[in-house]
Amino acid sequence: MSMMKCLNVFLCACLMALTLSGCSLRLGDLSTISTQSVTLNQVDLDALPQVKGVTGKDTKFVFLFIPFGVPHLEDAVDDALAKGGGDLMTDAVIHSRGWWFLVGQNSLEIKGNVVNTKGVN
Repeated sequence: MSMMKCLNVFLCACLMALTLSGCSLRLGDLSTISTQSVTLNQVDLDALPQVKGVTGKDTKFVFLFIPFGVPHLEDAVDDALAKGGGDLMTDAVIHSRGWWFLVGQNSLEIKGNVVNTKGVN
């Protein structure tokens, strides 16, 4: 194999690795989280209606290494609460994810159970 051909193969492999690369970071685990006012006085969370395994996300794009905003945890939680039809998340796991090569995206993702406590005193 000629030196030029080896160099081309190496550059193509590097380009593919950069294109397919990304990173994911587990930021934390939370017992409960909400962006709304929730009253939990003498409430049994297990007896309330809930949707398990709901994922909420806030994503911002990157172009030429210039970010077009920063993803916010509050927006990711609001997204999950809207998808699950509730006002409180339990057993939540938060991840930060990102990928880029000239263009890309950064996102915060939260996954957990959404509980509906509305109307409960």
